Amino acid sequence: MLSEEEKKHLKSRISSSIWDYRNKRKKKKLKYLISIAATITIIFLCTTNIDGYSGSTEIKNYVDLTKIDIDKEEDVKLVLNDHDEIKITEKTSSITYSGSGNKVSINNSKKVNQSTENKFNTIIVPYGKRTRITLSEGTKVWLNSGSKLTYPVTFNGDKREVHLVGEAIFDVTHNKKQPFYVVTNDYDIKVLGTVFNVSSYEDDSHTSTALERGSVEIKYHGNSIFGKSKIKITPGTLAIYNNKTKNMASGKADITKYMSWRDGKFIFKKQRMDIIIKKLSRYYNANILIQREELKKETFSGHLDLKDNIQKVIEVLKQSSDLKYKEENGKFIIN
Repeated sequence: MLSEEEKKHLKSRISSSIWDYRNKRKKKKLKYLISIAATITIIFLCTTNIDGYSGSTEIKNYVDLTKIDIDKEEDVKLVLNDHDEIKITEKTSSITYSGSGNKVSINNSKKVNQSTENKFNTIIVPYGKRTRITLSEGTKVWLNSGSKLTYPVTFNGDKREVHLVGEAIFDVTHNKKQPFYVVTNDYDIKVLGTVFNVSSYEDDSHTSTALERGSVEIKYHGNSIFGKSKIKITPGTLAIYNNKTKNMASGKADITKYMSWRDGKFIFKKQRMDIIIKKLSRYYNANILIQREELKKETFSGHLDLKDNIQKVIEVLKQSSDLKYKEENGKFIIN
């Protein structure tokens, strides 16, 4: 028989054991819940980044594996697969795909057959050249100098996706069931059917989208903890993304000046001279240098007819401003 004192001592030990067991269970459960929450957060973050950005898409992976240096090309080059290349020597050209994607017409004269087993084609437009391409589903793309477009031969699945480096104007065929995506190194643009300009040169500090008609949604890497942000823009809006600060700015703008090069002219309204010269250098594949720093910040307004040669265009700039220039060893030096 246990004494009263022994009974109290035993009861105390049992209570203490139960309390410790419960505490351990609570702590274990809490750790389990914390670990689940952390896992859910990680999954959410990963899913958000994948959903909001193009890093893991098939076309982006293909582009990363098939690096082509635009600067080294002299002629427009159509790459039908990893090795079949067609060179186009004209300054301006047009390329049209059949609905099945297996027939390609170049300048309405040359016909090329290809296998639809080729998933992607690439068009490279060097500096000084331009081209227009009609994709197999009817979308029209005008590619400016120093640009590269990678696209599927035929568009299957639930979306149409192309990859752009450089500058292009898109007139997208409407298809609500198969939205169109323009993938750049900085952001993705989702559209159903619209007309817009995208400028995404690798040597620029920004990527821009100017919307003429329709509506688009831009998904980009932002500064939020979730790693992505998105905005929708309406006609007459210019959106500019700074790829260094990861900030996006948008506002109303005169969209005609962003579309004008398609029609053979540049329209400038109080545009800095260094930006004008950069555009002309790309368009004509010309080496143009500005010697005076203060001249770079001067602005110019007017129209430049791109059907003229580079000498005539610079003469127009000279007559409208205080600049002087000279030609020396194939370079235009402005002072």
